[in-house]
Amino acid sequence: MNPAAPYLSWVGIARLGLVQAALGSIVVLMTSTINRVMVVELALPAMLPAALVGWHYAIQILRPRFGFGSDMGGRRTPWIIGGIAVLALGGVGAAGATMLLASSFWIGLVAAVVAYLMIGVGVGASGTSLLALLAARVAPERKAAAAAIVWIMMIFGFVITAILAGAMLDPFSLPRLVIVASAIGLAAFTLAYLAVGGIEPPRAIGGMPTTHAPDAVGPESRRDFQSVLAEVWTEGPVRRFTLFVFVSMLAYSAPDLILEPFAGLVYGLTAGQSTSLSGVQNGG
Repeated sequence: MNPAAPYLSWVGIARLGLVQAALGSIVVLMTSTINRVMVVELALPAMLPAALVGWHYAIQILRPRFGFGSDMGGRRTPWIIGGIAVLALGGVGAAGATMLLASSFWIGLVAAVVAYLMIGVGVGASGTSLLALLAARVAPERKAAAAAIVWIMMIFGFVITAILAGAMLDPFSLPRLVIVASAIGLAAFTLAYLAVGGIEPPRAIGGMPTTHAPDAVGPESRRDFQSVLAEVWTEGPVRRFTLFVFVSMLAYSAPDLILEPFAGLVYGLTAGQSTSLSGVQNGG
């Protein structure tokens, strides 16, 4: 272990958890409130927000490429901050696109596709690099607890944002939705920027410091992405773990697009009330 880059303390791990919480706070508005508004307030087919959310997940298939880019770039922090910035802009754009859908469907649809593309890219770039940094800088005996802390703090971001946004959205209007989304995006980016600042040593490769520039590493580290991915995929534990993550995340995410439209259409809950309800669901 290089003495210039000690393992992260519990405080450092919590700081990375704050970044994950910031990430979750932006995403939850997309899967909860905006989804409900399209279906209930705008009376659009439920397939539309479902397809947009699916689009943002499809973009995240590029996560291995984002991780490879941060490996080769030598530092994770620019990828984390840049990804959060793109994510925040995408979240605001998704709210703005929803407002456009009310007046011009096709213009709003194009804007929504672009916004959800940005959300997918932002989540993939920032989330992957954050977890890679966590894996590289956490002591082996703390890795399981660190993963739990970071994940729970992301859920905490879901819950707090949903409850606060719910309180701010009533009485509901589309301009108010854009204002709330903008406030959440700005707060999340600021929190992530402050939390990750200075946590990574300069000129780090894989989260570890080096006196060499990234382009000075050995040829083994400069291999192309396709060959690295193919090599990793030959490992049986990697394939099994990928399947496990797929099944578990499918189960975890399945209720997201059902809860809020159902609460509005069947029980008559306002946008603010159903958003707060989403916070309770994520808490569970």
